[in-house]
Amino acid sequence: MNNLIVVMPGSKSYTNRALIMAALTKGQVTLENPLFSDDTEAMITCLTKLGIMIKKEKNKLIVENDISVIQDRRHELDADLSGTTIRFILALSCIVPGQKRIFGKEGLNKRPIEDLVLALKTAGAQIEYEDKQGFPPVIVKSSFLPNGNIVINGSVSSQFVSALLMISPIIDGVTIEVSGNQISKSYIDITISMMKDWGVEVENFDYKKYVIAKNQNYKMKKYIIEGDYSAAGYFFAVAALNKFTLTVENLNPNSVQGDRRFLKILEEMGNKIIYGSNEVTIKGNGVKPVEVDMEECPDQAQTLAVLAAFADGKSVLTGVRSLRVKETERVKALQAELGKMSIITESPDHDTLAIFGGSPKPAEIDTYNDHRMAMSFAVAQTSIPEIKIRNPEVVNKTFPEFWMKLAQIAVKFT
Repeated sequence: MNNLIVVMPGSKSYTNRALIMAALTKGQVTLENPLFSDDTEAMITCLTKLGIMIKKEKNKLIVENDISVIQDRRHELDADLSGTTIRFILALSCIVPGQKRIFGKEGLNKRPIEDLVLALKTAGAQIEYEDKQGFPPVIVKSSFLPNGNIVINGSVSSQFVSALLMISPIIDGVTIEVSGNQISKSYIDITISMMKDWGVEVENFDYKKYVIAKNQNYKMKKYIIEGDYSAAGYFFAVAALNKFTLTVENLNPNSVQGDRRFLKILEEMGNKIIYGSNEVTIKGNGVKPVEVDMEECPDQAQTLAVLAAFADGKSVLTGVRSLRVKETERVKALQAELGKMSIITESPDHDTLAIFGGSPKPAEIDTYNDHRMAMSFAVAQTSIPEIKIRNPEVVNKTFPEFWMKLAQIAVKFT
């Protein structure tokens, strides 16, 4: 079979961070190769509601002004179902004028936000819950943060820390102390790396403390968004499972994205990875059972669980606790849907999922309004075409072109 090629879109993680940083940057900023999806649209909508002018062009976003234009009035900020948007916008809202009401759809309003609220309050923010304590909607009444000494629980979401880091140059002199074990460190690496690209240095003391010195400002005219390893993981998995060679283009082989580590896991499962210039090739050779810690690439855990269903033996995934507070309770969702496929699973504790692989059977898969459930089980569908996936359009949250790109390669081996 000839080598197949698929091109990845820009990273959601980079796109939404770049939008926040651009809004904090004086002068026009052009973002090239952004991701256009429901999640990035939610960020654009919130920033636009605040008064930031963002122009869309082919493969570009142009952020034409900054937070200095935001007026002292009531702002209704709808984050839709985007976790990154609601968390980043909450932090941003604490340093801009007006009364900001921040909310999302029902699924997002069930995701915890209390640790970020408490951290912002240590910095002097005025934030109230509209309904249930610890969850959106919230109302932000402050327009600046007087205290740069911030304390945050790091054990729930790295997005909380990233949100604080990104607004730190505006507070002008910040120390962030982290209690608990910092989860998903790789996403903080993305934030710190991007801030450095934009002219702001962060001292990282082993993810326990971050220091951002005074008199630093974001400076950027044009920024190119990296291709998305989170999205690429599904295609690498398809190639591994179906034993063919695939080149995925628009990927930085030296990226700090945590999901790049999924390639090492695929090597452990018996596949060969070749890094090129802005591309990565996998020579698929099937899947073997593995024992692996997923804490630094949690968005690949569902994909790996599906691959493990085809591996003859027991696979153990640790570091999965953050999956329990995502779009759905992903560990339970995985267990339910793999169970439909006659695959036995166990979750002996909050942070572990074991899969007893072998011969998965066709089933009708519920996606729980979770984009990653749909894309992960699409990997299984390439090997078992009788599998049906409900609500497939949920992929629009982060990867609207997913089914089209999958079809580009799937027609070659089904």
